[in-house]
Amino acid sequence: MRTELTLADTLKTLGLIGGSTLPRFVTEVGGRGDVLEVVADARAVRSLPGPLKVATRLVPAVRSRLRVERFDGGVAVLDIDASAGGLPAHKLLGLAKNRIESVLAAKGLPAGSVEIRPDAKIALDVQRLVTARFPGTVVTGMSFSNGVVALDTAA
Repeated sequence: MRTELTLADTLKTLGLIGGSTLPRFVTEVGGRGDVLEVVADARAVRSLPGPLKVATRLVPAVRSRLRVERFDGGVAVLDIDASAGGLPAHKLLGLAKNRIESVLAAKGLPAGSVEIRPDAKIALDVQRLVTARFPGTVVTGMSFSNGVVALDTAA
């Protein structure tokens, strides 16, 4: 079965956010083709590591383009291309790794369900996240299309 969701609804379904709205630092979501585009105001992110906090004062808007590079075994590998003021911000993703992992753990999400990789990629264990909320559901695919997230599942 194919389910098409907004980014906010997808994040809520996966347990990554609690409400029906995106985090306050996300200011814009859109996309074309298989690319999801997200604009964030990094100044609104709490508890950033020191180097990132300094960078947000200089260039607060971060524009990100995410694409599902591959989906295998329930894991979606997302290719991240982010820039802030024309500089490659995706290379700084590793600096926020510990903060991201602590937020996910505080939400009670399964350990290892989100992996920040050093090559500016995120491995999202969609199967593990869905199983935690909907036992017995098997995720067979995930894609973006024109700003909408599509999840293919089987019971």
